[in-house]
Amino acid sequence: MIELLFLLLPVAAAYGYIMGKNNANNEAQQQNQEIINEYSKGLKFLLDREEDQGLEHLIGLLEISANSVEHYLTLATLFRRRGELDRAIKVHELLLKHDGLSLEQKKHVLYELAQDYMMAGLLDRAEENLVYLHSLKDSNALCQLMLLYLQSHDWDKGIALFQSHEPDFNTSQLKKTIANFYCEKAIQDKDLKPLDVVTELTQDLVRPKYMLGENAYNDGDFLQAIKYWGSLLDKNIAFAPIFLDRLAVSYEKLNLQDNYFSHLSKHLKSDSVLIKIHYCKSLMAQGKVDEARNYITQVLRKQPNIRGFSYLLMLMSEQSQDIKTVLTEINNLVQDYIATKSLYQCNHCGFTSKKMYWFCPSCKHVESLVPLSGVDGF
Repeated sequence: MIELLFLLLPVAAAYGYIMGKNNANNEAQQQNQEIINEYSKGLKFLLDREEDQGLEHLIGLLEISANSVEHYLTLATLFRRRGELDRAIKVHELLLKHDGLSLEQKKHVLYELAQDYMMAGLLDRAEENLVYLHSLKDSNALCQLMLLYLQSHDWDKGIALFQSHEPDFNTSQLKKTIANFYCEKAIQDKDLKPLDVVTELTQDLVRPKYMLGENAYNDGDFLQAIKYWGSLLDKNIAFAPIFLDRLAVSYEKLNLQDNYFSHLSKHLKSDSVLIKIHYCKSLMAQGKVDEARNYITQVLRKQPNIRGFSYLLMLMSEQSQDIKTVLTEINNLVQDYIATKSLYQCNHCGFTSKKMYWFCPSCKHVESLVPLSGVDGF
């Protein structure tokens, strides 16, 4: 409990300073001595491992000064970070019993207590606190409430909250969150129709259009697949690796290869090497072999990339039978190297994965995992 002693030093010093200024007043001196005695009792409880009695005793001193609330909040945060959730909850619950808390202090304590409950798996209690805080227009409560519903996979409650408080969902992250709740609900109900409601909630939204495109592709409706995935290519090119191969097939199935070539051409100035590889494939399909090889070579000189290098090796092996075996073997080694690398990275916390997640497993941000770029990326 050394941390607790350290946290209480400023409180004791403050009282000593205030009372020291009035040492001529016998009543103030007596009150000062009483405070010191009470703190001593509380510390003795703690040192004797009687934490519950010690905490209750020290919390009782809050009526002396509301300023000391912050010290107890800091103490509770320390407990939570150390995984001592029962102690964090105890401090926050005792703080709420104090009549002298301002409304802002009470909201702060309720919010912190809700986080304790969430970490302890007491989701019903956390929800009760957060719903109350949201009714008080607390700016953080809605995000935490949606995180709670995400944690419990309670898509219906999240959607109901959105439908009753839509104006409160006024940030890009909240809009992405509720859109992905609709996606999870659509998967659960095996009905994608509601997704049309949320496709345009925010400009950088990806998953609803991706799912609608995938559904159309699987149903053989390639025109609709082009509609949804083509829109994503124009607005969210970073996510192109998750659908670009199938978008190419969709154009091919409708004999619209020229349209695909034109669509790709509009994005050649982007940083996506995968777009440029697909552009080369289109050139190859038109019989422009040398142009394709020269183009990808120029791209790699300016923008080194392992996938681009692998594609160049494949082109060279097809054009030179004498060294095809050697180049193929080298390309196999390159592919083995690529297979060891992560494919996606969260642009919020840096979490990496070989699997695509719409909710980051680490920080819980929505649609923050994007295909990697750079030398080892797309």
